[in-house]
Amino acid sequence: MKLKALTLNGFKSFADKTKIEFQPGMTGIVGPNGSGKSNIIEALRWVLGEQSVKSLRGGKMPDVIFAGSQTRAPLNRAEVVIELDNSDGFLKQQPPELVITRRIYRDGESEFLINQKKVRLREIVDLFMDTGLGRESFSIISQGRVEAIFNSKPLERRVLIEEVAGVLKYKKEKHRAQKELEETTGHLNRVADIITELYQQKQPLEEQASIARDYLEQKKQYDYFDLNNLVLEIKAKSQKRAEIQAELAKIKDLVAKHSQSASKQEQLTANLHQQQQQLEAKLDAAQERLVELTKQKGYLSGEEKVSKQTREYQELQRKDTSDRLEVDQKNLRELKEQEAKLEEQLAQVQAQKADYQAKIDRLTADANIDEATLNEQVEKLRQELFEKSQEQSALQSQHAYLKRESEHSQSLTASALAKHKELEAAYQAAKEKKHQAKADLLAAKETVAQLDQRQAELTSEVSKYQLRYDNQKERWYEASDILKQAQTRYETLKNVATSYDGYYQGVKQVLQAKGKLAGVIGAVAEIITVPQEFSQALEAVLAGQLQNVVVTTDEAAKQAINYLRANKLGRATFLPRNTVKRRALTTKQRQILASQQGIVGVASELVTVNAADQPILDYLLGTTVVVKSLAEATVVARALKHSLRIVTLAGDIVNAGGSMSGGANQQRKIGLLEQKQQLERLAANIDLMKSKLATVELEGNEAKQQLTASKQAVQQLAPKLQAAQTKLQQCQQQFDISQVELSHQEQQLRAEAASQEEQTKANMQAQTELKEVVAKLDQLEQAIAQLKEQLAYKQEFLNDTRTSQAKNQQKLTTLKQELAVVEERLQSVKLQANEVANQIKRLSENIAKAKERLAILKQEQELRHGQVEDLADKQAKVKQEHAQLEQTVAKMIEQRKTLHAQVAQAEEQLKRASELKAAAYDEQSEKARQDSKLEAQLDGLLTDLADRHELSYEAASKLENLETDIDYVKRRLKLLQLGLDELGDVNLGAISEFDRVNERYEFLAKQQDDLLAAKAQLEKSMQEMDGEVKRRFKQTFEEVAQAFEEIFPAIFGGGRAKLSLTDSDLLTTGVEIMAQPPGKKFQTLTLLSGGEKALTAIALLFAILKVRPVPFVVLDEAEAALDDANVVRYSQYLQNFEGKTQFIVITHRKGTMMNADILYGVTMQESGVSKMVSVSLAQLEQ
Repeated sequence: MKLKALTLNGFKSFADKTKIEFQPGMTGIVGPNGSGKSNIIEALRWVLGEQSVKSLRGGKMPDVIFAGSQTRAPLNRAEVVIELDNSDGFLKQQPPELVITRRIYRDGESEFLINQKKVRLREIVDLFMDTGLGRESFSIISQGRVEAIFNSKPLERRVLIEEVAGVLKYKKEKHRAQKELEETTGHLNRVADIITELYQQKQPLEEQASIARDYLEQKKQYDYFDLNNLVLEIKAKSQKRAEIQAELAKIKDLVAKHSQSASKQEQLTANLHQQQQQLEAKLDAAQERLVELTKQKGYLSGEEKVSKQTREYQELQRKDTSDRLEVDQKNLRELKEQEAKLEEQLAQVQAQKADYQAKIDRLTADANIDEATLNEQVEKLRQELFEKSQEQSALQSQHAYLKRESEHSQSLTASALAKHKELEAAYQAAKEKKHQAKADLLAAKETVAQLDQRQAELTSEVSKYQLRYDNQKERWYEASDILKQAQTRYETLKNVATSYDGYYQGVKQVLQAKGKLAGVIGAVAEIITVPQEFSQALEAVLAGQLQNVVVTTDEAAKQAINYLRANKLGRATFLPRNTVKRRALTTKQRQILASQQGIVGVASELVTVNAADQPILDYLLGTTVVVKSLAEATVVARALKHSLRIVTLAGDIVNAGGSMSGGANQQRKIGLLEQKQQLERLAANIDLMKSKLATVELEGNEAKQQLTASKQAVQQLAPKLQAAQTKLQQCQQQFDISQVELSHQEQQLRAEAASQEEQTKANMQAQTELKEVVAKLDQLEQAIAQLKEQLAYKQEFLNDTRTSQAKNQQKLTTLKQELAVVEERLQSVKLQANEVANQIKRLSENIAKAKERLAILKQEQELRHGQVEDLADKQAKVKQEHAQLEQTVAKMIEQRKTLHAQVAQAEEQLKRASELKAAAYDEQSEKARQDSKLEAQLDGLLTDLADRHELSYEAASKLENLETDIDYVKRRLKLLQLGLDELGDVNLGAISEFDRVNERYEFLAKQQDDLLAAKAQLEKSMQEMDGEVKRRFKQTFEEVAQAFEEIFPAIFGGGRAKLSLTDSDLLTTGVEIMAQPPGKKFQTLTLLSGGEKALTAIALLFAILKVRPVPFVVLDEAEAALDDANVVRYSQYLQNFEGKTQFIVITHRKGTMMNADILYGVTMQESGVSKMVSVSLAQLEQ
């Protein structure tokens, strides 16, 4: 690929459209300082995607537009166009001719084009990435870039190798993948939080939904059997009513007889009932005691069995513990005997060892003088004397050399001190600048931190008020739902009351016709007010009388009766105010009541009614007494001789005459009185709930206002925080710049200090070494004299001692061997003694524990033995009492059977006598009442069928698969009702809510799986990219290092250089440069002179171009630091790349200009406006 042309229009000082055409070979650009030469390079970098305004020497990007001059107005647009010949396919998948355009307008808007097609800046950057031609690539080399190479840290030099290796796109992709991984991790965390929250919602909702579905299924079955039951009940009632109506048709009169026998039979029946109650009470008590004794018998039998088993187990434990105790005691005695023997052996062996050691010490003292040692000492002295003589000769030579080096080093130190002072002053200035930038940065960080904290506080407030508002909304909805339910219940009960549901048909018709019938006041249930605690009692005692209709006169009653008869609307009982007579207790009866226990009061005095209806109330309840319990009711009835009606608070009744009624239904229906009380309570509750709802709504509005205020505060804070963050970024950039500058000055100072320190150390070391050599020479002379004296003495002593050592040496060897045997035996005895002592300690602990365990087992056995005997005695007594009580109960049961038969017979006889005694009219009235009752029941059943199932009886009876067994239907209804009652309050909305939450939960769970898979794929991709980066970096580094080693001596005319890695990790390692120019030692780049550093850096750049040739290279005064000779070498070496790479060189150096193929001159004839002039040197030479 070739660079064909660069066109500048309105870019910086190039106000006019200027086109620079480039030919193969070297193109030189020259001109005086300030003429705009560097603007050409900046235009090239800008069109290739440069984004840093600072690197373009501006404050903001529109600063690159021509700003005007004294004679020209500012322009509103800057444009740079680069034309490339891509016919060799250097840029893959691109056309042969490539024109890249970049424009910017004064308002900051930018345009980017490739072959006149608009693109994004990123597409241009990606186009040249890893090609060596990017805005920050090694294809644009300035003097600052050269200095950056030798002033940069090893890690910063790594970027050069990465650019050559073409791994920047992998690093960029990895950075993008890292961001995606962080985002994915963030998404995962958020999804996990939501899933956890949904799971916490899902668990109770799933249970509630399951209960709701179970409820709906059971409710469906219940409705089916309820419909079935209603159909069967209606059918049964209809059949029974038909039978009663048939009996009514047949009944003409009844024969009265056996009146006298009826009274006798009534007394006999009462006596039998009393006997039966007494017998039942005794039988209940006996059976309860029998059950209690059976439980005691089972419990005592089980306890006895457990006690016996425990006692047997304890005996086994005791025997086992006793056996182990005997074994341990025997072993302990044997071990103690063995320990005593070992102690005796130990004392003997220690005595033997002491004896041997004394003998050895004596012989050793005599044998200290060893012939062999003396021979070695003599030979050693001779060798040492020889070495000292040689060392003396070497030190004398070294002394002369060090004296010359010391004088040379002192002259170098003086020049280094002056340079160090200059660098120190520059370093202090950079340090002060960094200190100020750091202070600004800390202040900006503090501001951002405070605003962040305030934002966090406001966000927390928003969350708090949002939660409070949501809670208030939830409370409002709950209160609203409860109010609606109460209102619905109230309306239902009110509709029931106003439509008189539950009333007999005739009563209902009269009450609904109040407007047409004169004198109708209302039903008894409507005119009386009963406290809640007495409602059950009065509901029971009044029963059907609650539906008696109160009228003003008997004439009004007649009119109502005629109305019912004429329209065949049923029957009703009327209570005319003018004819109904009061009923009241006698003085004697009140005196008797005053002496009884459990009396609540007279029923008519416990109820409130209008004064006009008080006689009606007295008629109904004036002779009815309310007591607390049934037991007290029977006592009071006997005291009154069954002359009054007694009712308990639970609704049990003892009638005048002695008959009793009571009990409870499985499903208690709401009575008329309770229905009225419920309406009153619901009305009061509705008012209370409305007040509560208003309060909740007010609190919700307050929470909403607080939430809105907090959100507004957050919004108002956002621009302040944005401004502070922008300020922080600017301060951070300024701090980074000052830090880089300080680092640069520090590196220079450190390098100079290291050089100076190295020189000072060398000087000091030379002085030190010189002094050391002089001192060593003096010491050697003394040492040589002493060695000669010692050698003469040792030689004479050796001859005297050779004769006396032979005998003692043999004896000493024998004693040492015997002492080793004794020490080995002593060690063995000690080990045995320690082992025995440990065994004794363990056995003693085991014996103590066993004795303690035996004592505990003995106490437990004695205690358990007493328990077994007590249990046996108790069991015998219980069995005896149980047998006796069983016989008693059996007799009582037989008595009960006999008495029951007698009672049944007596009741049957009494019933027959009563029936015969009753008058024909009464019999007919009773049948008529039964018929009315059945009619009312049928009406109620038909109403229930219509209300609950929206069906008529005719339609319901035609349904298929209806059960015919009413007992089975009722059992099923009972079971289903129990099931529904067990379910309690059911949230039917939980089904849809659970489906919604579960659907979201499953969706998020799948999303979580997808995110985990994406995270794993990203991590895998990053690992693969790291592997590729390592491979490419290693290969490229080796190639560049080899090329650098070849090019360095070629440029320098000798010497050697080397690139090395600072770390074994190829992803983070830096690049170190070592060089040895001709006549210098091999050292790091920082220790070379300025010109040597620059030429070494240029050699490295040439090595990179050799390994990774690029179509064109821009050199912006790269050779400025070189001397003339090296400039010639530099420019001549550029010829090696001819045919492969175009060079665009900005220079002031004559040597470089002479080797250029074409020269462009940049002038500024007009103030502030650059112009181009070109000269072809090849044509000039021709």
